[in-house]
Amino acid sequence: MHPADCPQVWEYEHHPRRSELRGRAAAILIALRRGLLDTQVLAADSRPVHRDLFENLTPAGCEYFAGHYRGEALRCLRYCPVHVQNDPRVGLAPEKVPAAMDGIATSIRQGLGALDGSTFAAHEKLMAVVVLACRLFELVLRVHPYVNGNGHSARFIVFAILGRYGYWPERWSIDPRPGNPDYVAMIVACSSYRNGNPQPLEEFMLRSILGA
Repeated sequence: MHPADCPQVWEYEHHPRRSELRGRAAAILIALRRGLLDTQVLAADSRPVHRDLFENLTPAGCEYFAGHYRGEALRCLRYCPVHVQNDPRVGLAPEKVPAAMDGIATSIRQGLGALDGSTFAAHEKLMAVVVLACRLFELVLRVHPYVNGNGHSARFIVFAILGRYGYWPERWSIDPRPGNPDYVAMIVACSSYRNGNPQPLEEFMLRSILGA
């Protein structure tokens, strides 16, 4: 049972230090572009990046919301549910989140290992990287491992995967989230992906890389 005195929601958008988030996100992207971050390690476990983004933007007494998954053995996370009205498939039960994220981490390590050792032609390599990035992006958003900041973390993972091979989305960032109509298109594309149609999300990602 989720403790009744735990925060029912965490909305960092209204935090008085919200303006710091954009600078933190920009610093992470700069570090990625300069090759200063281990993209495989941090894509496989985004908790350090989530902590760096949201430190001091959490509810009082729940500082551990930054950098920890729902379902971890922390008082207000262990039984913390999430509900997304637009898609009931989003938001894994908290007790299943850590194992699901371990599985995603394994998929990332295996996927990047295969790409690192591949001999694809240039256009084949781009498509293979995009397919992996889209699959992991949708999976992370579906699990919804954090109380909040899931979109930021999922976008970081995409940047880490794409940037590892020199591909950089031009039309969106970690923070702020993509503006409309791009954001709406991305959410619709994720829903289509869950329905068994990966093409809209993959095309969205390709257009973002190509600046089209």
